Amino acid sequence: MDVTLRPVPESEYDAFFAHFPAYHAELDAYDPRREPYDIQRGIEAILDDMDGRELLWIEADGRRSGFVMVRLDSDWPDIERTIASIAEFYVFPDARRSGIGTAAVEALLAQHRARGTYLVEASILRDNGPAKEFWARLGFEVHLFQTARRP
Repeated sequence: MDVTLRPVPESEYDAFFAHFPAYHAELDAYDPRREPYDIQRGIEAILDDMDGRELLWIEADGRRSGFVMVRLDSDWPDIERTIASIAEFYVFPDARRSGIGTAAVEALLAQHRARGTYLVEASILRDNGPAKEFWARLGFEVHLFQTARRP
């Protein structure tokens, strides 16, 4: 199976964001304390802040099988180093358990090795056990715990 990552052109943004309701419905199950994600507001915020953001289709044998959203930032205090943060990673339900997700991450890592990226990180919800297992299988380690509360 040939798995590739293809940049999402602006003409395909509607198709890209059409997957957000299903994706966020799955995420809501792992964080019941969180208010449901406001999809339209989230999309508007993403589009208003595209600097350093990459939207990518995951394609398996030429067929769309998921998406990735990556944010590139300078490391601090060493701003010469780039960190790629995988903010969203979604394999469509009918494409799961086939190696597509693993192959997509390996393709992303290869791209960033070639670019000289210093670190690739992935954010996951605390209670998302399947995501924790997936990223751990690929060699990702817990790097940071972030806490939060309402004032």
